[in-house]
Formats: sequence, C-alpha cells, structure tokens
Amino acid sequence: MSEPRQAESVAARLRLLRSTLGLSQEQLARRLGVSFATVNRWESGRTPSARAAVALAELEAELANGGTAASRHASLPVAQSSFVGRERELGELAALLARSRLVTLIGPGGAGKTRLAIEVLRRNFADAGIVFVPLESIRFPRSLASALASRLQVHDQPGMTLRQSLLAALAATPPILLLDGAERLAEEVAELTGELLAAVPGLRFVVTSRVVLGVPGEVCWTVPPLECPSVAAGASDIAASDAVRLFIARASERLPGFRAADVAPHAVAELCRRLDGLPLAIELIAGWVGTLSIREILQQRAVLLESEPASPGQRGGRRLADVLQVSYDLLDPVQQERLSMLSVFAGSFAISDVQAVLEIDGPTAAITTRLLVDSSWLVVTHGSAQNLFGMLETIRTFAVLQLEKSQDAQAVRRRHALHFGSLAVGSELGLAGPDAAEWVSRLEAAVPDLHAALDWAADNGEIDLGLDTSAALWRWWLFSGGLGIGRSWLARFLALAGERGDELAGRAHCSVAVLAAENGDYAEAVRHAELAMNIFRQLELTERMAFAATVLGSAYRYLGQRPNARESFQTAMNLRADLGDRRGVSVAINNMALLELDDGKLERARELFEQSLAIKRQLGEQRSIAIGLLNLAEVLIKTGQWEAADTVLAEGAGMAAGNPQLIGTIRCNQGTIAAHRQDWAGAAEHFRAALTASQAGGHPHDVVEALIGLGRVCYQSGEPGQAMRHLSEAEALAKQIGNPQRISEAQAALAEVADSKPGRPRAAGPQPGGLTGRQAEVLRLLAAGLSNKQIAAELYLSAATVERHLATIYRRLGLSGRVEATRFAVEHGLADPRAKGR
Repeated sequence: MSEPRQAESVAARLRLLRSTLGLSQEQLARRLGVSFATVNRWESGRTPSARAAVALAELEAELANGGTAASRHASLPVAQSSFVGRERELGELAALLARSRLVTLIGPGGAGKTRLAIEVLRRNFADAGIVFVPLESIRFPRSLASALASRLQVHDQPGMTLRQSLLAALAATPPILLLDGAERLAEEVAELTGELLAAVPGLRFVVTSRVVLGVPGEVCWTVPPLECPSVAAGASDIAASDAVRLFIARASERLPGFRAADVAPHAVAELCRRLDGLPLAIELIAGWVGTLSIREILQQRAVLLESEPASPGQRGGRRLADVLQVSYDLLDPVQQERLSMLSVFAGSFAISDVQAVLEIDGPTAAITTRLLVDSSWLVVTHGSAQNLFGMLETIRTFAVLQLEKSQDAQAVRRRHALHFGSLAVGSELGLAGPDAAEWVSRLEAAVPDLHAALDWAADNGEIDLGLDTSAALWRWWLFSGGLGIGRSWLARFLALAGERGDELAGRAHCSVAVLAAENGDYAEAVRHAELAMNIFRQLELTERMAFAATVLGSAYRYLGQRPNARESFQTAMNLRADLGDRRGVSVAINNMALLELDDGKLERARELFEQSLAIKRQLGEQRSIAIGLLNLAEVLIKTGQWEAADTVLAEGAGMAAGNPQLIGTIRCNQGTIAAHRQDWAGAAEHFRAALTASQAGGHPHDVVEALIGLGRVCYQSGEPGQAMRHLSEAEALAKQIGNPQRISEAQAALAEVADSKPGRPRAAGPQPGGLTGRQAEVLRLLAAGLSNKQIAAELYLSAATVERHLATIYRRLGLSGRVEATRFAVEHGLADPRAKGR
C-alpha cells in the first residue's frame, strides 16, 4: 500500500517542480542527469532509483533556498587563477548587459575577453541561468546549432527539427548564452544569434570575438588593455594599477614566496607599459620571474613572449605569436598584406596616412581600416576633427615580422618616410598660419613617425630627404620645446652632407641657427647663420637671405652685440621690403623694436611694436600676434602702465596654449605685475610657472629671467636664503650661455639682496618706470647730487654695485646720463624740484 503512494508522491513532486521552474520533461531530465524517458516513466507512476530520488530532493531543496551558487555557475568554466582588477570595466559591462540582448566583447587575442565575460556574469547574473558555449573546438561538418543543442542537452524530438527543438528548449527558460571565441565562425554565429533573438524574446547573448558579428542590435564593447601606470606615477599608484597587480599575482603563483617588494616598482611599471597592458603578454612574462631579473626581461621581452616553455606533461607552451597567428589567418591575403604594411607606422595615423603609405584610394583606405578595427588589429582614438588609429606594440611586433617576409618592405618604408617628410615641409608654413592649432595636433600625433622617417633616411643614405625634413621642422621643435632633439637631427644630416653649398644645406644651417639661439648656444647660432647667409647670397635666394639675416640678428642681440644685431635686422627689413613680404616686414619691425627696448628707448619701442602688431592682426597669424602682444606688454610694464599690460597679456595668453616659450614669457610678466601690487604669493606662483615652462621649452635666457623674478619675490616674502639660491643659479646660467644682459640683471638683483641691511629705509610701494625699490633709492640719492661713492656709502653698497644699478636704470628708462636721470627723478616725485641738474 505504501509503494503506490510513494510513486504518486514522486509524480506529483515532479509535475510541481516542472510547473514552478517552467521546464519540460526533457529540460528537467537534463537538470537531474537522467534521460527524457526516465522522467516520463516517473511521472507515469514508476519509482525512481535511490540515486535519482536524492537528486530530486536536492533540486527541491535548492529551489526552496533560491538555488545554490554551484548550480547557477555549473556551466561556467572554473578559473584556474585569480581574477585581478578590472573593477571599472566590470561595472560598465554589467550595466550594458542589463539593458542589451546581444553584447559582443571585442579585442585582440590575449586581451582577456573570456575571463572578463565569465567574471561579470558570475558576479552579476547568477540567477539568470548561464550557459557557456566554447566555439574553438567546433569543426565542420558539425554545425553551431548542433553544438549549442549538445551543450544544452537538447535532443531531437519526433516531428521536430533540431532547430525547432533548440528554440523550444530556449523558450521554456531563456538563459544567457555565453558564446566564446566566435571569430572563426563569425558568419554562422551571426546567423544563429539573429534567428534566436528574433524567436525567443527573453534570450540574451554574450559573445567574445576578435571580429564584429554585424548582427542588427549588436552592441560591440571593446575590451581595453589593463590600466598601466604613467611614467610619472609614484610607488603607490604603480602598485594600485591593474597591469602591475596582475603581474605581481602571476609572479607570486609562479614563484611561491615572491613579493612585490622583491622588484623595483618603476621597472615593473615600464614592463607593463611596453606590453601595452595586454593580460596574456603580462601573464607570459611573469612566468620568467625567478629565472631572469626585471631588467633582463625588459631587454628581451619580445624573444621571451615567443619562447614560453612547455610545462611537464604538456606538448608545448603558450606563445603570443600563436594566439595572434589565429587572428591573422582569419584575414584574407589582401588584408594580411595591408596589415603588415600598416606596421610601418610608429605612432597614431589617420585615414589619409593609410591612403598615402598603402597607395590606395580614400574609400579603400577607409574600408581597410574599418575591417582591421573590427577584427581587433587596430585601436581607435576618437577625436573631434578626425579619428586616429594605431597598433598595440605587441601586435605591431607581430605585424612587423610579417612585413619583413615581404619583398615590398623597403618600398613601404620609403613611402612612409616620404609621406612624413612631406608633412614636415608643410608644417613650416602651416604652424605660422591660421590653421596652426590643427597643425599642432597633427604633429603631436606624428612625432614617432617623423623620427622613424628621419631614422630611415639616415640609415639608407637619403640625405636630401633627411635635410629637407629636419630643416622644415624647426618651427615645430621651437614650438614643442624639442630644441635639443632638433639640433641633434640637423647635426646628423649636415655631417652626412659634408661641405655642400646648395639650398638644402643652407636651410639646415639656418634651422640649426634658430634652435641654437633659443637654446642659449649663441656663438654656434652665429656660425650657422653666417654659413646659411653665404650660401643663400651665392645662390641669390633673397627670401632665404632675409630669414638668415633675422636669425643672425637675434643671435647677435643675445650676445649683447647690438650694432651687429641692428645691421642684420636692417638687412632683413630691406630684403623683406624689396620682396613685398608684409609678414616678413612685421617681423623685422618687431625685431628693431626689441633693440630700442634694450637701449631703453621705450616710446620708440612701443611705436614700432604697435606698427608690427597692426600688420600681424591684418594677417591673422595667432602665434605672431601673441609675440607682438607680449613684447608690447613689456614696454607697458616698464612705463608703469600696469592695467594696460594686464589686458594685453590676457589677450596674448589666449593664443599661447601649448607653446612653452610664450607661456613662460606671459607668466613672467604676470609675475612682475603681481609683484608690483605686492601680491607676493601670486607673483611667486607666476614665476614658478614661467620657470617650468621655460625649462620645458629649452629656453635658458627665459629661465634666467624667471629665476631672477622668483628670487626677488622670495626676498620680499622674507626668504633671503631662498632668494640668494635662485639669484645665484640665475647668474651662473646667464654666464654659462654668455648673455650679457641677463648677467647684468642677475648681478643687480644679487647685489640688491646681498647688500641690504636690516633697518635701512627702503622705497616702499610701486616705483616709476618699473624700477625696484633699491633702484629708486639709488636714483633719489643721485638726484640729490651724491657721487657714486657717496651713494655707495649711504646705502652700504659697493661702488661697483652702484654702477651696475645706474647702468640698469639708464637702460631701462632710456636715459643718457645723470642730468636726464635727475630730471626723471624730479618729474616722478623721487627728488626735490630744486635738485641739482634740473
């Protein structure tokens, strides 16, 4: 009597379970690990075996408890190592999966797509029913639908096709299907997912692939590399980065007892950066810890990635090249060839660059680039004007090897060098024109390729190309602060050119002179400018002569040889006028005004600066206008027109973004204005910013000026020791570069600080003509009729210091001697009107 009741109870329990879970008999059979016929027999009254009864009881208990983690994740692979980092990506991807039915994780081999997909599902979708379907092992003629049905334990039903049975099973309890490694079966995966999504409303797919499927409604999410620490990162930031954390974790698993403290953090950070944050590459490299030092691993990383040894019992080890080869084999021969050609780019590149180097038309270049992006070979940097593309370094290394196998490798590299040489030539005028901002962005992205082009030209004896490219880049190197880099390249090609006297050599000499002058190497600037001038004169190249004369005049001015500078600037003025070159004339007028400023003829300087600026405004060249504004501001400061100077500087600052030389000059002048207002903290901030910008730009004479200003402010802020350090550094640097004007200014400031005595009365508040308090005191005593010796005694200074102060006063105010100085003192309230010499 009890047995029939037990059977009835089992049948009822089974029907209740299926009803509650929404399962068919076949689906319940899969959950219990028995056949469909067995469940059918149980529901017809047959008694299950003891083992089946236990499974049934466990399923009921699991249902009562909401399901166990083990069952929910039964279809997900068990990780063999810890999951590290990716918190931001996990959160972003979880939100995307919650609102999208088909999400494809795209990325190159070794990017960590599978681990990330599994982890985000494990953490966030445990109750959804997850089915993991690895596609790598599927081989024809077996279909994807057949493999999926097998994974879901769906069997053929009488009168139904396999696809119909699959749809019925999925419709009963729609799971999340994780299709892993779809790139090899991309077309079949796209067809099946499209069909199933349309037929089963609650079904969701997560796909990992190296290629985009192209299914309507597909959301592609590119798996980024692991976060790597920046070059400037500190030890704590390095330790917190995902890439370094993964390296340490895998090294610890490989070598028990290994600790992060066993390696230099910055070396590990550099290693992770060179591996592009690619998880597989980091894991493979970490396996060498204990065998090689981090330095040795850094030096041999490319070889080590190709040399992963097999573990005991394995036939072979993993190699990054093998992973990448799978993706490479998915490309057709034309795409393989174009990918290898694109490896010639050392940095980011645009569609137009692809068109030039591959010698294909614009539409073909765009299609090629998109296909390689969609297949995870290229990464995209989105921009407002245009997108740029590039390769991870580990992937580029693989692609370069493919290029080297080609007979066209040298021709591709030559096209690359010629293309970027053309870009360099265009930049010489482009950076001075209205589109300068666009040129700056383009050149910033092109720097690695410009260097690669120059290297190729030097290594392959393409001297003309090297001279043309390096000579044209002078404006870029001046703008970006790469003065030393530019001089090195130019020296390299001039050495290869020998004693050539053609236009290319002359241009290179002229470019060297520009960079040397701004780099504080004035004698070398004069030498190269004179060589250029002689070459252009013999070739009767008037415009080139005008430029060389301008550069020569600037070098002479820095050396303090003002008569020579005036002669050179006048030559440039005459040549520009003969050519009808209004822009060149504006530059020549500006340079003549600088000499008037140096001589203290402030009104004449202002008149010329305003003339020059009027022409520049008509031409609309932002950088040139900014230079004119900064020069005008200096005159306004020296004549005590502080508000006007502030306004002019503000306008100039709006045009100086990204230019370290202009930024340094602006901040220096702003520091002077703040000091005039006795805003010592603000002044110090401006001078420090000026110092940083001028050092970054490689302009030592501007560094001296910033140090002098900072030293004076420190003194006024009650930091005499710090003031002396800054001023001493300024004097040493001024002497090193041989700039007499800066030497004089540094020595005058040093004397003012060193000779000050506690309790001595000092001129307070802003002084006329931009004079310092000490200079105003010297002028007041001079106007009272005291001799230099008497002034020195009165102020506890040396006679030499008084003479330096007076020389600076005369130059700054444009005075010819004591009589004019006395008149200035009386007119500006520094002396009694009855003073001697009025």
